[in-house]
Amino acid sequence: MTMAHAAAVLFGSGGSVALLSLAVPHWHFAHPTAAALTAVPALPTAVLLYLFAARVPERAIHVLLVLATVQLSVGVQFLGSGAATASAGCYYTWISIFAFYFLSRRAAVAHLAFMAVAYAAALWAVGARGGPSQWVVTMGTAAAGGLVVGNLVAKLRQQAGTDVLTGLANRRSWEATLERELARAFRQHVPVAVAIIDLDAFKALNDRAGHQAGDRVLKEVSAAWGDVIREEDMLARPGGDEFGLVLPNCPQHEALRILDRLRKRTPDLTFSAGLASWDGSETASALLERADIALYRAKNRGGNDTVVAGTPGPSASKNAS
Repeated sequence: MTMAHAAAVLFGSGGSVALLSLAVPHWHFAHPTAAALTAVPALPTAVLLYLFAARVPERAIHVLLVLATVQLSVGVQFLGSGAATASAGCYYTWISIFAFYFLSRRAAVAHLAFMAVAYAAALWAVGARGGPSQWVVTMGTAAAGGLVVGNLVAKLRQQAGTDVLTGLANRRSWEATLERELARAFRQHVPVAVAIIDLDAFKALNDRAGHQAGDRVLKEVSAAWGDVIREEDMLARPGGDEFGLVLPNCPQHEALRILDRLRKRTPDLTFSAGLASWDGSETASALLERADIALYRAKNRGGNDTVVAGTPGPSASKNAS
């Protein structure tokens, strides 16, 4: 489910539950008609979000969450003081969970802080009895719910993007990082290099010493290389004995030096590598294809070698050197 689709569910459910609470036996409301009218706009908002989800940018979601908080806080004033106002506070938890699930931690905390101020103002405006206590319980619940969900989601995302054996990024995370770095490089006009690395004679090692020995080498290689690359670089293990390296803001000559340092720190085995530098416009898949062709050339040379990919285009494989 996309963020916009989830926002559609949030608004649709919130508006529907609020109206349903007015249709069944309920507490005394100060202004029930006004409270209903406050909830109604959530329904067409949900429909529009669902229909145009693919076109909704993230900044629009931020605006809608702010409007939802304002709408809820205004609605609280029409409910009057008492149990109705306290129960309406549960909607803040919905907004908080959504924010911590989909947005960055900083953005989610900002929305939580805005909710805290808005709810405090609403309780003060209606002169709610026990207002400070209501505020503590409501905002405490919203904060706890959001933080728990945010931490669980962060952990799951990390696990989904991590190779279990080595702790490096897996293929999904590596490709996502490359896409992100190419977009940043396009905006900032900086170079990006990609290397695909394959351990030489790894299959022979597995056949000779067993898979446990192979796994040990993969772990040792990952640890050794992690100490050599720059902080901004990403080392990944897409699978098997193949490794990937994304080198942001890195010209070709610097990328070659990094690969040379890796070669000197590789325990037990040698490696072959294909290196490709982004041309400023090609897609991530085209860049990876050039690096893969260069790796193929390096393996055919007998291994323990680095080949730099040629220029993009139909003749790229011929131009590899």
